[in-house]
Amino acid sequence: MERPKIQVVVRKRPLSAREIRKSQTDIVSVDSITSLTVKEEKLKVDLTKYIEGHNFIFDHVFDQEVTNEEIYRVCVEPLISAAFDRTKITCFAYGQTGSGKTYTMMGEKNIPGLYIMAAEDVFKTLNKKSMGLKAYVSFYEIYCNKLHDLLNERQQLFAREDAKQNVNIIGLKEWGVSSVEDLMKVIDFGLSVRMVGVTGANDESSRSHAVLQISLKNGNKLHGKVSFIDLAGSERGADTIDNCKQTRIDGAEINKSLLALKECIRALDQDKRHTPFRGSILTQVLKDSFVGRCRTVMIANVSPSSLNCEHTLNSLRYADRVKELRKVNKPMKKEDSLADALMLPRQPSNTVRQTKPIVSVPPQEIIKSTLKAPSLSKESSHSAPSIFKNPDVIAKYLSPNWQAKSEKDLQEMSEGHERLINLILSEEEDLINSHRNHIDTMVGIVKDEMTILHEVDQPGSDVDEYISALKIMLENKLNSIKEIQNKLDTFTAHLKTEEEISRKFYKLQTEVLDRN
Repeated sequence: MERPKIQVVVRKRPLSAREIRKSQTDIVSVDSITSLTVKEEKLKVDLTKYIEGHNFIFDHVFDQEVTNEEIYRVCVEPLISAAFDRTKITCFAYGQTGSGKTYTMMGEKNIPGLYIMAAEDVFKTLNKKSMGLKAYVSFYEIYCNKLHDLLNERQQLFAREDAKQNVNIIGLKEWGVSSVEDLMKVIDFGLSVRMVGVTGANDESSRSHAVLQISLKNGNKLHGKVSFIDLAGSERGADTIDNCKQTRIDGAEINKSLLALKECIRALDQDKRHTPFRGSILTQVLKDSFVGRCRTVMIANVSPSSLNCEHTLNSLRYADRVKELRKVNKPMKKEDSLADALMLPRQPSNTVRQTKPIVSVPPQEIIKSTLKAPSLSKESSHSAPSIFKNPDVIAKYLSPNWQAKSEKDLQEMSEGHERLINLILSEEEDLINSHRNHIDTMVGIVKDEMTILHEVDQPGSDVDEYISALKIMLENKLNSIKEIQNKLDTFTAHLKTEEEISRKFYKLQTEVLDRN
C-alpha cells in the first residue's frame, strides 16, 4: 500500500533524573506500535481522586527505549531516496520545551540525531549516483513572524512570491557542503545564534522555529529538497504570561504559527479551494513542502511526567488533529490549479527603500506637486479586529468593577490578553511600515526644499512662489509627523495595558485558587 503523504508519529521520552527525584510518575503507557494511553489524575466534586484514561492512535508510537536510529530507519530513511526523485521532504519535530525535540533532531555526543543520519544517506547516495547533483545547506529561524538568516549574522530576510507563484526568501545564504563534517560545522554555527528565552517550562526554551534545508541542485536548478523543522516550544499562554513582555509576545506568535500550520494541512487534505498559507511566515516559506511532489512526517515528542500532563495532552491532541486530516491514496491536484488557489500576498513595497533620480524641477511644478498632500501610510493590511476599535473592550479587565469569580472568568481574561497581544503584533508591524513611509516622505520633501532654495537664489526668482511652496512642504511634514505620533501613542498605550492585565491576571488567579 502506498505511504500516506503526511505521516504522524509520537515519541515518548523517559523520565529524567530530576523528575524521578521529585517523585513524579510516568503517566504515558505505550499500548502497541500505533497506540498509547495518557492517565490523567483528576478530582471529583467530593475531592476523591480518580484516573481518566485518554487513548490515541497514530501511524507509529515509539516508547522511551527506542533510539534515534530506529526512529530514523522507520520514519525518515524511506523518504530520503524520494528526494533524489524530485520530491520535497519535510520532517517536523513538535512538542513542549523539554520533551526531546532537539535530542531527536540533533542528538548528543556520540548519539547522532536525524539531521546527521539523513546527511550521511544523502552524501552516500550522491557519491554512488553520477547525477551531477550537489548539496547546498541553508539554516534560518522564524522569530516573531520575521525571518533571520542564522548563517549570516541573523540578518533579516523577506519572503516574496515570483511570477510562477513560488515563494523565495530574498538574501538567504546557501552553503555548498560535501560531507557530514561540513554540515555539522554549519549547524553548530547556526545554533549558536538561535533565539532562546525563559518560560515557565524551561530556562532555555527555543523561542523560534529553526528550519534546516538541504537542497539538491543540478547547476542552478533545484532537483530535490530535505527540510528539518525544529518547532518552537508549544507552551500555553499561561506558561509565558508571568514572564517579560517580549516572552509573552513570543508565545502568542508561536501559537499563532502552529495553528496556521495545522490549518494549512487541514485545507490541503480536505481539498479546499483556498489554503491559508498567508496565516504565518512559517506556512508561507514552507509552501513548496505541501504543494506538488512532497512527503511530510511529523514527530510529536511528549513527556511522561505527571507534572507535564496538560502539556502532553495538548501535544497529542494537536498531532491527533493532523493525523485525522491526512488521507491515504488521495488524488493529487494539478500544480497549476493549486497555485491559483494558494496565491500569497506580495511583500509590501515599502520594505525596500526606493530612491528617485535628482532632477531639476521648476518652482511652479514644485508648487503643483506639493498642493497634493503626499501619500502617507495607509491602514496596515493587518488591520485591528473590530473588537479592539472599542477601547472599553480592552480596558474592562482593568476596571475595579470587573472581578474574576471563577476559572471561567480567568479563561475569558486569558483569551482577551491573547487577543490584545495579537493586536500589539499587528500595530508593531504597522508602526514600522509607517516609519519607513515617513522617512521616504521626509527625504522627498527635503529634496524639494533644496530645489526651491536653489531656485529662489537665482536672479529674478519669485519669492511669493517660494513662500507658497515652503508653506505646503512644512504642512506636509507636520501631517506626516502627527500621523506616526498618533500610531506610536496608541501602540505605547496598548503595551502599558498589556502589562497591567498581565499583573492583574496573576493576582486574580491566586485569589480564585485560594477560594477554591
